Amino acid sequence: MSETHEVEVVDRTLTGGELLAAAAAEVKSWPFVSASRGRQVTWVANEYTRALAHPEHPLTEQAAARDLFTREPVDAYLQLARTGQLRVRKAADPDKGSDHSDQIRLEVLRLLVTACGAQDTADLPPQPDPPRKQPVAKRARALLRAQLTELADSPDATTSQLRMLAVGAVVSDTGIRAGEMCALRIEDLSPLLEELRVVRRPQGWSESEAYTELLALSGLSRAALKRWLPQRQRLLERVRGTATALWVSLHGNHHDGQAVPAGTPLQPRGLARAWTRAVTETNIEMAGQPSWEPLPTRMEQLRRGVQPKAVAAPRQPDAEKAADLLDAVAARGRDLAELRRAGEQDSTAELQARVTVRQAVRDAWAEGIEHTVQLSVLADAGLTDDAALAAAGFEPVLLAAIERGQGWGRPSKAAAAV
Repeated sequence: MSETHEVEVVDRTLTGGELLAAAAAEVKSWPFVSASRGRQVTWVANEYTRALAHPEHPLTEQAAARDLFTREPVDAYLQLARTGQLRVRKAADPDKGSDHSDQIRLEVLRLLVTACGAQDTADLPPQPDPPRKQPVAKRARALLRAQLTELADSPDATTSQLRMLAVGAVVSDTGIRAGEMCALRIEDLSPLLEELRVVRRPQGWSESEAYTELLALSGLSRAALKRWLPQRQRLLERVRGTATALWVSLHGNHHDGQAVPAGTPLQPRGLARAWTRAVTETNIEMAGQPSWEPLPTRMEQLRRGVQPKAVAAPRQPDAEKAADLLDAVAARGRDLAELRRAGEQDSTAELQARVTVRQAVRDAWAEGIEHTVQLSVLADAGLTDDAALAAAGFEPVLLAAIERGQGWGRPSKAAAAV
């Protein structure tokens, strides 16, 4: 287990399905067990309970913990499950098992063994090798980027396609997982949309082991984000308060009986489904076009084999370093503002000032200093309107997203109104 937690062993006098249900409840009470893992625990406990009632299983409802997790009964359970004989609903192809499902079953059984205190008698089969997913080959990856570029240049692309384009481009550049994608916030985009800040949480690692990287974005990703962010802004019209998630839903929905408007943050499963749906629709729409090759329908295929350009970054800014970086942003901002007030826009001196302030702004972002803090410093330096802030290195579409993320407007606009 990845975190320390005192496990209470369930009542050892229980047997069969009652024992499995009690063990499942205990496992789901552990603070490090996620909601999705909890659903898997319930699924396996219920499935094994049905196996005990099956005539081909060697045990019955009277089976104790010392017997439930030994090799023969577990193998029999897995075989029944693999062949679809324990499903509540009939499968389209009951003979088609899944290595991934077996992997989940064994992971959950190990948790149930712990909850039952049956480690001394348990004899579970070894984990199967994870199923190999075919990555997008190098040539196919180049073709994929060409297809995405074709969409980026299309004036008729739908909102669904524009989100798909941005997601596909970012994943192709960075190789990040769906969970990491859904955790992205507007703050994680660099001011010029040239880099992305990602908190890496490899599977099985605890929160304290997570680390942060800065990943380079291609011109395709920048173009895609520039088209997606205005669409995101429109989708947030009915969302109250702050709104910081980079990836949001296109349509309203219902959750626990409550209406949920469009523009709410996407969750990993929703993001994967949205990608598959948008890609399928696009492949159908573009079928027959001379240059079109179908896009992969699974996001996982995009990230396999990607080797991004990554730079380590701090999880939290160092206070002393942050103060120095903000001083540099202020000084470079004043230099640029003075040249613009003097009417020297686009002069050699002003262009050079843009370069230096942009570098200062980028360095401050890389340290983890929030966009709003930098914009406040630039406003004090005399850079308040969108044109001046664009000269200082903030993409206009990002400025609009930052403003919406605050719920009340960004500091530079407040300064401009004084």
